[in-house]
Amino acid sequence: MKGFYDVVVVGAGAAGLSCALNLDPSFEVCLISKKDMSEANSYLAQGGISAKRVNEDIDDYIEDTLRAGHYENDPEVVRDILDNSLEVVKSLIGYGVPFEKDEQDQYSLHKEGGHRLARVYHVGDFTGRSICETMAQRVMSSPNIDVCEDTTFYDLIVEGDRAIGIKVYAKGRYQNIYSRAIVIATGGIGGIFDSSTNFKSISGEGLSIAIKHGVEVSNIEYVQIHPTVLYDQEKGRHSLITEALRGEGGILLDKNGKRFIDELKPRDIVSKAIRSKMEADRSDYVYLSLENIHNRDRVDENFPTVFNACMEKGIDIRNDMIPICPGQHYHMGGITAQIDGQTSMKALYAIGEAACTGLHGRNRLASNSLLEACYCGMRCSENINISIDDFITEIKENHETRDIDEILEDHHRLLIDRIRERNKDFYEYWLKNENA
Repeated sequence: MKGFYDVVVVGAGAAGLSCALNLDPSFEVCLISKKDMSEANSYLAQGGISAKRVNEDIDDYIEDTLRAGHYENDPEVVRDILDNSLEVVKSLIGYGVPFEKDEQDQYSLHKEGGHRLARVYHVGDFTGRSICETMAQRVMSSPNIDVCEDTTFYDLIVEGDRAIGIKVYAKGRYQNIYSRAIVIATGGIGGIFDSSTNFKSISGEGLSIAIKHGVEVSNIEYVQIHPTVLYDQEKGRHSLITEALRGEGGILLDKNGKRFIDELKPRDIVSKAIRSKMEADRSDYVYLSLENIHNRDRVDENFPTVFNACMEKGIDIRNDMIPICPGQHYHMGGITAQIDGQTSMKALYAIGEAACTGLHGRNRLASNSLLEACYCGMRCSENINISIDDFITEIKENHETRDIDEILEDHHRLLIDRIRERNKDFYEYWLKNENA
């Protein structure tokens, strides 16, 4: 890890990888991962990546996205991203992502909650992992990209109205890295919750650091609770039970075996219905029944990630119902950014879940997250390739003396306080109960 790069990308999920891959190969690039590269939330995405159908009226897909977001989305952003969705999928296919096909050699598309049509390209139930591993292989073979794992980004270096570098902690020492452009792709905020589908290490530092430096942020109180998370009494990351199972016919049942909700309504509606049913039944979970799924005896082959997670808990989904409850999953809010990543601070960009472009509104439509991450990563690199400029500054050593855990805890507290200020009800209902 050097002291200067043309571009520093903080975060090695789908957004960061997509951006790094499309930067001008003449640039010296540093791609930073807080933990191992595989410890990014994009790797956990099971369902897939959504895209408009070849002959579909784009307005139908736009309406589904707007309805899920309670019409608080930015319509121009929605149209731009969805209109280019097929091109994103084609780019991923070009990288080598092996999206599944049917017996007619056509791409097999899933239908998920909030979608009126099957639009979701997938690789089994581990699409995010497949996309990221495919792009990561290309990144690792790029001679202009230094990959720095187990490196914690804990602050920006700002001079005037411009970001000129970042501060990191790696291998027991603090270091400054200066750069002509900084891209924050640090993911969501699930790590501040006791119960989340996110990795514990993905805990919102990028957003909190932006807030600290006065960078514009939006909708930070908009936190998505996923309806179907595998029930577990233990705290920490809990296994997501993919929405595709409900798209294939899975139904939600209460403790008496009665169905109580249309499972394919948008996520926030289904989550509230489950929470209400749990409270009424004084139960910690409801059940996801797969009794109506076609070829249930092969569900272990079609959904291996879910199958293995459940088997670890002694649940055989070929025969058993799955105990599920809602859990924190995604953050619609973030650093205010254009589609090309530009933030309110010069030379600072934000993409993926760390950003708020206006695509999702109050609630994200299923499988639009990988789409946004990949597309905005591509657009961000295009922006940097033509607009990057130089700056003159004094290179300084990093003399940080605080403990890194203390620094991160301050970031988490700032973020939690801001969410509480914006939405006290959400804080009381979710964060407070989890000792956050």
